[in-house]
Amino acid sequence: MKLLSYYRYHYGFYRLDKPFTIGGVPKLTAAEKKQIRETWEGVDINFLDYTWSRIYKKIKGFSPYYLGALWNQEIDYKVNPTSQVVALENKALCDVYFPELNFPKPYVRCLNGSLFDEKMNYISMSEAVAILKMQERFVIKPSVDTMQGSGVKVVKVQETPDIESVMNSAGKNFIVQEALKQLKVIEELNPTSLNCFRVTSMYFNGRFGFATALKVGKKGATRDNWNSAYWIGVDKNGVLLDYGFDYKTQKIYQTDNGIKFSGFTIPNFDRLISFVETNHKKYFPHCGIIGWDITIDSKGVVRVIETNLKNPGTQIEQLCSGPFLEPFRADICKIMKRK
Repeated sequence: MKLLSYYRYHYGFYRLDKPFTIGGVPKLTAAEKKQIRETWEGVDINFLDYTWSRIYKKIKGFSPYYLGALWNQEIDYKVNPTSQVVALENKALCDVYFPELNFPKPYVRCLNGSLFDEKMNYISMSEAVAILKMQERFVIKPSVDTMQGSGVKVVKVQETPDIESVMNSAGKNFIVQEALKQLKVIEELNPTSLNCFRVTSMYFNGRFGFATALKVGKKGATRDNWNSAYWIGVDKNGVLLDYGFDYKTQKIYQTDNGIKFSGFTIPNFDRLISFVETNHKKYFPHCGIIGWDITIDSKGVVRVIETNLKNPGTQIEQLCSGPFLEPFRADICKIMKRK
């Protein structure tokens, strides 16, 4: 018997219900539900959806500190106020706003139908095509209201005679940027995709915390979104945990090319976390939680793919790395009680 649940994401007046199907999860007892409500005081209980708490209970045991759909339904809009972060979510402008975050080099950006180059000079379509023809390959992706890698394409220039059509099909808001080359040891986990980290950083009342999961593409995959990748927890020292998960939340112990997760150590992990902490505090002190999609390139440099501020997500990340918001429970509850 299968259980159908819904993620609810709110973009102003826009609401998207995306079904996520699972099976064989235990129910929560009345006492467990009460414990969740008491743990997260200040949250409107009319919006409680216990689906992810049930998934977590099945896989790792019950914890009232695991925040499932609660986060997307209500909490993240208060710890990361929408009015303060929505403009910063435009991926076509992130490198302009935050040049120190080492985003991929932009080639062409489209803002509400108008094309611009790396330096924000207005350009024509023919000029944009000429810029892209000079590259070996590039990534093109939507720049607003995006999630889970939707619409992301890796384009090989020599195999793409009609680059103009590629841009026309991307809509009115997109970014075309370099295709990053990752550190060799990370690339070996799956050579066809950018195997990036989701570092969830927390910053409340001067206290910083983080949790990390690694997204590894499946064999042949060019993206590392939920349907095309495995998610593996990473401990505080940069060592992968024993197992990760596929999109059905089934346990996976190795990559499709046979590399075991258990004990696999990420080079330069301390540098990556230091980078996240420094820049969360510097650029986003008004955000309680950020979902960083980040990697280490072939030269050992930390590179940010994107920062998720409006809907940072926590469900899969907690599944991999535990209910890491527990140390910040009091801070979050205090924010929820504010009017």
